[in-house]
Amino acid sequence: MNSGIFKIMPAAGSNFNAVNYNEKKVKQGKGGLVYFENFGNLQDRTEITKEEFKKYLQDYSARNTKIKNPVFHATCSCRGRELSHDELKDMALEIMQQLGYPENPILIYEHHDTKNNHIHIVSSRVGANGKKIKDNFEGKRANHYLNAILNREPHLEFNQHLNSSLTYKFGTHAQFALLMELHGYKLQKKEEQFLFFKHGEKQGFINLVDLDQKIKINASEKNNAAQAKALIYKYRNQYSGILRSNHDDKFTTEPRKFESDLTNFLKHKFGYEFVFFSGRVKEVPYGYVVIDHNKREVYKGSDLSGLKILIANATKNEQTTTGAGNGNEYTKFRKINNDEEISAVHNHTPEIELGKIFGDFIDEIERANYQGDGRLKKRRNRRGRGI
Repeated sequence: MNSGIFKIMPAAGSNFNAVNYNEKKVKQGKGGLVYFENFGNLQDRTEITKEEFKKYLQDYSARNTKIKNPVFHATCSCRGRELSHDELKDMALEIMQQLGYPENPILIYEHHDTKNNHIHIVSSRVGANGKKIKDNFEGKRANHYLNAILNREPHLEFNQHLNSSLTYKFGTHAQFALLMELHGYKLQKKEEQFLFFKHGEKQGFINLVDLDQKIKINASEKNNAAQAKALIYKYRNQYSGILRSNHDDKFTTEPRKFESDLTNFLKHKFGYEFVFFSGRVKEVPYGYVVIDHNKREVYKGSDLSGLKILIANATKNEQTTTGAGNGNEYTKFRKINNDEEISAVHNHTPEIELGKIFGDFIDEIERANYQGDGRLKKRRNRRGRGI
């Protein structure tokens, strides 16, 4: 039980709209207020409106007009149901006390509309004495306290994740980086090494020369791309490929993710995880990769199926008219995949192609120079990951 994460949201002005967001979840039946403290005369009330919570926080924060962003908004979450909402609440309260917020008005909401239990914490950065609460290295300190609460050993955890990722068959640096990113690591390339950061601290590294040797070995081995292509085509006729995003909610702390009925089925049935890439502005992905967790391989999406074909809603009743908006293209795709499905049955799988390794590929994994407080700047240009 060591999957807990404490994440502080970016500065959000002085309007305390985080209260609106969480109260909306309560109204929709997707969450609930589980704790509030230090709200003065409101504390003894049985019913308090969101407007009253917001006004109290705004008036409390107005005692220090020099602070332009007095809103403190954070989340505390775990993998799946490993921790209950009550356990997350208790951990968050202990962390908030360590960070210097013990006497501040604080709201804690539980959310139960996702696969992972999580809570939201809302407070003010103005302390009881009217001064700003110190926030230097705040994210790093919060995760240090969280590691202590969970008796977590991050460096041991890193070695386990690194060794696990190296057992996969991948063809580029960027594909390997993606495997580590899925474990929650941020990456930086420095002096022919990959450096890995998590919980606000450097956890370890790998030499790129060792990674290149692994890629060379992978390139000499057979892969299962033909079988993956055949399965995608087969079930693409039965499940919708239209994508949904997890970024409908303004305050989500997760990276942008996409899924469809088709990708969900293939993940649960065959262990295929689809990872889509999109720009900061564009909502529609421009590419994807598939990670086969059963056979431990990474496939470049364009080697399996064109993106437009994959995400179109081609059901059995639409086979002759849909696809990428062109019936001929869809028919051609069907013929190609029928041939590949037969090939897969007879185990005639092609050798993996060694992907082109770009010298500046780190731009393709959207990371920049590591800062001392454990945070990473994001690149504006998210195109062309080369995966």
